[in-house]
Amino acid sequence: MPALTKKIKQYRLDIHMIKMVDIQVVSFDWSGVLSDDRRPVYEANMRVLEKYGKKRMPFEIWLERTTLTPVEFMKNHGINETADEIYRMYTKYFNEAISEGITPTPYPNSKNVLNYLTQRGYILIVLSSHPEQNLLRELEEYGLRDFFRDVFGGTRNKVDGITQVAGKFKVQPPQILHIGDTIHDIAAAKEAGAKSAGICTGYHTKERLEEADPDYLFDSLDEIVGVL
Repeated sequence: MPALTKKIKQYRLDIHMIKMVDIQVVSFDWSGVLSDDRRPVYEANMRVLEKYGKKRMPFEIWLERTTLTPVEFMKNHGINETADEIYRMYTKYFNEAISEGITPTPYPNSKNVLNYLTQRGYILIVLSSHPEQNLLRELEEYGLRDFFRDVFGGTRNKVDGITQVAGKFKVQPPQILHIGDTIHDIAAAKEAGAKSAGICTGYHTKERLEEADPDYLFDSLDEIVGVL
C-alpha cells in the first residue's frame, strides 16, 4: 500500500476514534448485520405477496425495494392489510421457509467482534424488526445471546426504539451508535439523534448506504473493531 494511502487511512481512523469517544451503547440491527437471513426473509415476503395475488419478484429486485419492516413493503405493493396481520403472515411464512431448509447463518467473525466490544465495556443491544421469537432462537443457535444486555425484536418504529434504549440505559441518544444495513436504519438513527453506521453486508448496496450519509460506513463487522 502506498505511503500516502496508509496515512490517509490512518487519519480517517484517528478522526473516527476521536468522534467515537462518547459512545456508550452499540445497537445492532439483526438481519443483514449479524445474521445473513436474506434468503428466508425474501421467501417470506414473496409468499405474503402471493397470498394477495401479487407476483413474486427476482431476489435482486426485492433487495433494492426492501423497507424497514414487511408492513411498509406490502403497503408499497398495494396490500392494505393491518400491520398485525402482515406480521402474523410474515412470521408464519418465515418459519415455513426455515423448516424447508432455507436457513439464516451468522456473519463471519461476529462472535469475535462482539466479544471484543464487550471486553471494551460497551453496552450491546439488538434493535430489530425481526420477529422476537425467531430473533431469540437465532441468538441462541449462533451462541451470541450472552453478549447482549437486551434484545428488542419485532420493533416497528426504530426511532422510538432508540429513544427507549436511551431511557433504559440512562444515556443520551448521541451516545448510542446504531449499526444497520439499510438506509432506513440510518434515517431512524439520525431522526432519534443517535450516531448512525451503515454496514455493507446486508440488504442495501454500499452506494445506497453512502447516499444516506451515515456517520460511519463499514464494509464488514471487522472494521468496527478498528474504530471502537
